Amino acid sequence: MGSKAEWATADDGTLVQATLSGSPDAFAQLFRRHATGVRRALSDNVHDPECRRDLVQETFTRALTKLHGLDDPQQFRPWVFQIARNAAIDNLRARTRVTTEQLAEDHHPANEDEGPEATAQVRELSDAISNGIATLPPRDAYALSMVVQFGFGPDDVAAALDISYGNAKVVVHRARARLRAAMEHAALPAA
Repeated sequence: MGSKAEWATADDGTLVQATLSGSPDAFAQLFRRHATGVRRALSDNVHDPECRRDLVQETFTRALTKLHGLDDPQQFRPWVFQIARNAAIDNLRARTRVTTEQLAEDHHPANEDEGPEATAQVRELSDAISNGIATLPPRDAYALSMVVQFGFGPDDVAAALDISYGNAKVVVHRARARLRAAMEHAALPAA
C-alpha cells in the first residue's frame, strides 16, 4: 500500500501505522480526512477564520509529533479532536478578550421559498444558538459540537475529552441544559 488511491480507502488505524513507519502520504490522508471536522470543532470557540486555519495546522502538527503515544490507532479521530480542543483552550487562554462574530450567510439553513419572515426567524434562532454556545465553557461547547455536528456518541466524546463514558454522558447532558438556560435567559425581556 502506498498510492494516494490506496490510502484513500485505508482505515485510520492503517494510516497511523503507516505514518509511524515513515509514510508522509499516509499522514497527508489523515489530514485530508479529518481537517474539515477539526476546523468545524474549533469554530465554536475560535471565531476568526485565519486563527482557525492556524489552529487546524497546529492540531495536526501536535498530532504528528505525539502520534507514537496514541494507544489505539483506530481512535485517531477522537484523539485528534482532543488535541484540537486543547489547542482551542490554549488559544482562548492566550487571548485577553473574547469576541464573537455572526454566523456566515451560508450557516442559515432557511428555505428561500419560505419568504423573508421564515428566513428572519431561522436567523434569529441560529444567532441565539450561536450566542448561547459562546457563553458556554469551552468543554461544553466542544462536547455539543462533537455530538451535533459530527454525530459523536458517548464513547467518542469520552475518548476526545479523555473522560469516562459515564462522565461524557453527564458532560453532554449538562452542556445541553446550560445552552437551554442561556437561550432562555437571553430571551427574557430586559427589566
